[in-house]
Amino acid sequence: MPEVRMLARLWQGKASQHFLAVPRPPADSPIRADASAAAPRRRFLRRAVVLLAAPGAAPLLALPLAAPAQAAAGNGRGEPAAARLTDRSPHSWPSRPVRLIVPFPAGGVPDAIARFLAERLTQHLGVPVEVDNRPSANGTTASDVVARASSDGHTLLLHQSTVLIQPGVEPQAHDVLRDFTPVARVVSMPLFLAVNGRLPVRTPQQWLDAARANPSAYSIGTAQPGTPAHLYAEYAIRGIPNGIPLVTAKGEAALVQEVLAGRVSACFCNYAAVEPHLASGALRLLAVAGSSRSSLAPGVPTLAESGMDGYGAGPWLGILAPAKTPRVIVGKLAGALDQIVREPQVRERLHEVGLTPLRDSPEAFATAIRSESIQWQVILRQAGRPVEP
Repeated sequence: MPEVRMLARLWQGKASQHFLAVPRPPADSPIRADASAAAPRRRFLRRAVVLLAAPGAAPLLALPLAAPAQAAAGNGRGEPAAARLTDRSPHSWPSRPVRLIVPFPAGGVPDAIARFLAERLTQHLGVPVEVDNRPSANGTTASDVVARASSDGHTLLLHQSTVLIQPGVEPQAHDVLRDFTPVARVVSMPLFLAVNGRLPVRTPQQWLDAARANPSAYSIGTAQPGTPAHLYAEYAIRGIPNGIPLVTAKGEAALVQEVLAGRVSACFCNYAAVEPHLASGALRLLAVAGSSRSSLAPGVPTLAESGMDGYGAGPWLGILAPAKTPRVIVGKLAGALDQIVREPQVRERLHEVGLTPLRDSPEAFATAIRSESIQWQVILRQAGRPVEP
């Protein structure tokens, strides 16, 4: 079953692309004939370049600057023709302010990251980068704005990994890889499996064994339906006879308080939410989701290390551009983002709020989208309960 094997490779993030070599056309091909006919023209162009480079060629080089006045004036729209051509060239990007569309309301960590990135990108790109909040319709409004925008790199989308979950919950108007161009992920938000410190468990498996033995005495909580934390909670307790309660709190801060009070025994939470309660022992971290340990708590093993597979994906924030955005623009933007996340002060600031900076590339981002999309859809099918949008 090659399809199944390919899905498994994608899920593990090991997919690769193979490009076929383009064969040379046969000697009697019209393409080869055209190429042979063009040889004298290429020799003429090479001689022209040599002549223009000669010392006496300065008057010739100045000729284009003496173009007629109507060419400099453009077509009556108030913009010179040369300026219009330059503005359309991907090599001149950015040539005007850039809009960063975000599907989050003002306030909160995602919006704060968006504004922080806009500030740093403004410095790196030399043009204003403006944040435009479009929080309605579960991110569909923001996605629609960018999907319909020109692919000239002046309208971008900052989205999170929930964009890969939503297609399995309700029909979506846009496909991430069809309607957008991945640029780079900028931060990850590791999810830690945390439990009340009074529980006599030290590993995820011990917690699951205790929950199976006495389901009514254990519960797991989530702060928001349809998020990675919610899906991981559902996935962790799948198959437990009689099930254990899933408690939905009003926000992550409220969820942590429920765990501290003992009304909820465990949760998948961000590090910033649980960190203040670790030193006292009120909360204990059992494991972290993701493909590798987190630099926020390097001593905490991954769920895979603890014998629990299927938790390789994790929350992230990433930049997407409209489909068919030129590679030159995507490369420039990805390079600017890489420079930003490499800055020591940026990394320190992100760590303070429980985020991990990511050095990413457009190709790695596209591969992650493919593999993680498969994982989230598998988890949605096996979670055991329908997920509300």
